[in-house]
Amino acid sequence: MQLSQARSFQCLLALIVLFCSTISIAGEIIKSPNDSREYRSITLKNGLQALLISDPQADKAAASLDVGVGSNANPDERLGLAHFLEHMLFLGTKKYPEAGEYQAFIQSHGGNHNAFTANHTTNYYFDIDSSHLAPALDRFSQFFIAPLFEEQYTDRERHAVHSEYSSKIRDDGRRAYAVTKQVMNPDHPGNRFAVGSLETLSNEPAGALREDMIAFYNTHYSANLMKLVVLGKEPLAELEQWVTRYFSAIPDRALPPFEVKVPAYRASDLPMEVLIEPVKDIRQLSMTFPLPPSKASWPNKPAQLIAGVIGYEGDGSLLAYLKEQGWATGLGAYSDSSSAVETLLTTSISLTKEGLQHRDDVVAAFFSFMRAFQTTGLAQSLFDEEQTLAANDFRFLAKQEPIHYVSQLSQQMRDYPERHWIDAPYRLETLDQTQISQLLSAITPANMVLKVQAKGLETNQTEPHFKAPFAKQKISADRIATWQAADTQTALYVRHNNPFVPSDLNIAEIGSQKVPTELENTPHVESWYLPDTTFKLPKADLYFTLLSPFSRTGAKASVAMDLYVDMLNEQLNPVLYDAAIAGLSANIYAHSRGITVRVSGYNDKVGVLIDTIAAAMRHPTLPAKRFNVVKQSYLDGLQNAAKDKPFQQLFRVGYETLLNNPALAELNTAAQDITLKDIQEVPDALFATPFVRLFAHGNLTAEQTEQIARKIAETLQLENTASTPLEIAVKRLDTQALTKTVPVEHNDTALALYLQGSSTGIAERAQTALLAEILSAPFYSELRTEQQLGYIVFASPMSLRDLPGLSFVVQSPTASAELIETRINAFLDRQSAALRALTPDDLERFKNSLISRLTTEDKNRKERTNRFWQLLDKANIDFADRDKLVAAIKQLDNAQLIKALESLQQRRLTLRTMQPPE
Repeated sequence: MQLSQARSFQCLLALIVLFCSTISIAGEIIKSPNDSREYRSITLKNGLQALLISDPQADKAAASLDVGVGSNANPDERLGLAHFLEHMLFLGTKKYPEAGEYQAFIQSHGGNHNAFTANHTTNYYFDIDSSHLAPALDRFSQFFIAPLFEEQYTDRERHAVHSEYSSKIRDDGRRAYAVTKQVMNPDHPGNRFAVGSLETLSNEPAGALREDMIAFYNTHYSANLMKLVVLGKEPLAELEQWVTRYFSAIPDRALPPFEVKVPAYRASDLPMEVLIEPVKDIRQLSMTFPLPPSKASWPNKPAQLIAGVIGYEGDGSLLAYLKEQGWATGLGAYSDSSSAVETLLTTSISLTKEGLQHRDDVVAAFFSFMRAFQTTGLAQSLFDEEQTLAANDFRFLAKQEPIHYVSQLSQQMRDYPERHWIDAPYRLETLDQTQISQLLSAITPANMVLKVQAKGLETNQTEPHFKAPFAKQKISADRIATWQAADTQTALYVRHNNPFVPSDLNIAEIGSQKVPTELENTPHVESWYLPDTTFKLPKADLYFTLLSPFSRTGAKASVAMDLYVDMLNEQLNPVLYDAAIAGLSANIYAHSRGITVRVSGYNDKVGVLIDTIAAAMRHPTLPAKRFNVVKQSYLDGLQNAAKDKPFQQLFRVGYETLLNNPALAELNTAAQDITLKDIQEVPDALFATPFVRLFAHGNLTAEQTEQIARKIAETLQLENTASTPLEIAVKRLDTQALTKTVPVEHNDTALALYLQGSSTGIAERAQTALLAEILSAPFYSELRTEQQLGYIVFASPMSLRDLPGLSFVVQSPTASAELIETRINAFLDRQSAALRALTPDDLERFKNSLISRLTTEDKNRKERTNRFWQLLDKANIDFADRDKLVAAIKQLDNAQLIKALESLQQRRLTLRTMQPPE
């Protein structure tokens, strides 16, 4: 492509040494009307395609490189090799040979980094303070130019991969996925183990693994298969110069894309039933159907539309019917149209105990619903509604975190034409009834993979890597015939139009304030209001919370509150689902101080939804049949919490200890004995003397906010409200170290050390935050990377109601709790000397990194809402808190940090796991 004179001149100026090696296509990528950023697509001489994003307001820059190969390309004799390569790529390059240099640079400049290996792709990404993008790109690009792959790290990283695998052996999602792979078409590369282990990544003879990895890298990593996205505050021309300078040296091996050319399931294996024994007490049924390919029809999204109709939860829906029968608690439907060979459509249903016994009836109900769908098809009015909602979402698209945005776009570049890299997920062009009918006609009992995951199923095989018991069998002709002849259920029908589709999308003339103000004319409700049209969206967020003494009266009250909210959500689910798909989400949740409601989205019908929720809260419908299902689901959740990952269980016990929350065993006892009458008494107890706070933010007027607050008070019949909010006292640790041992059924051992601050003052909060910034990277590097204690290793700040603290966590498949504790203590013992050795420049860099994290501009309305809501939730509301914290951080020196760390170590809570007795 011939460059314009201006572009050629600009290129000559910028790249005296390099060729003018880019092909630029400007102004052709469709972006949201609400998006002020500038975009440019370039293709380097080596074939690498890059999307450049200039955002002058960005305080965080980010980049992502997507390689068009993943676990599907693993050699049969080297399962997990793609994942292992992802790990090794971070450990030094010819230009930057130190193994942890990249990670240290990113972390010390306010950034984050990560990568993941999927079946089809491997994605690498980072963000960083926007002033340091160029040197970060330099380091990042070297992974794909000249990685060292030093043999000294091979054994260490194969153990790291094994630790990652080991930490997920008892994860039921992973186990079910592993079984799914086992029963797939044996000629499909996705049917193999993908994570990797010490066995599959054997290094015998010495050096063999490195040789195989380098061969894989040279065979599959090529510039022509890579997609890059870079977002920075600089002009597009400058970003283009950097990308050309740093990424042009990636070798172009002219490799063909890795493609899967066989279906996931052989027709001769269908219909198939797979039974899986889980670790937790869960009951899940799923139906997967291989359908004709629809990848090329992405602008019309036929499979996605079908999944949307199946997954609907309002009146006439499959889920509403199954709930009425007492057979299900949840349902989801999704499609995968990424393959050129087929489309996979899956419906997943969470069953009750009764539903498990009636699982063939559940399947029959599904096919009864599909018969109704196949008869009526998708109405043009429903398609028009979906089209309108998708267009609204794109028109008012909010900014995402840069690190997530670039990762998402680098993957979308592979799936869609350049012009539609951004808008493809929101594009809905025409209703193709012919193709929808073609896809629907393939959703039959004879073309199904039926999976059931539950305790007590008869199994006869064991998946070799995750050790999940399972059975695979053909479905009998009698069952197929029964499903094909299932009675038509009049209660099942394709949904009607949505009453929550917004009609008023105007931006109010309210301007924007920097901080919330308190409104006066809202009796019984402390109301805060922040007008904000900064993001140019006809949207708002509204929180209201009821803080009640009732919530702190013991385990029975906690259980009653949880079940009351669960039943509220069940009652409101059809309404909330309609609102959600129309862009107005609601979340109702119980917590240790009461109940909170959040409504977020298009402001047109915020008041209507809030009023509906408040009415249900004050006068809920509490049928006994629903109570029995909700209670059983809650009991299942409590029992399954005792099977969470070890480090998660330690945190739960930590919160129980420090916040005086009921213990899991207490909750379980209370839940066993709870009655419907106990739930019926919750509203009167909850609304007797609550403190009520409301916060409205966004495209709402003060008058609208006051009206909503007054309506809440009226609907909830608030008369005797408290003048001050309920607070929770954090348990203060003394100098006598406290240790708790938690019985955990897991192969891994975990230990968490919590160091508690002595006060909530700004100075101590600043010291603890800076210590976390300084210690987190070396803790990870030493205990995970160097000492290989485990995959889950981290140090982080742990603030409880503004009381600062630090936590140090290790979950290990090999080390004992005693060894982990010894290693953590040894690390802490070395830190006084390390802090003393920090140069002024080092300390300033850590300060700037932390301040960058604290003062990052809100990317969207929700971030701003959450930031102010967290401040409003405190007993002492101070909107200048962040500025004061930053000022205190700037004043810190080495001696203060050493003293602060010594002080923190005087108040210790150690939580450790142990295997329960046989």
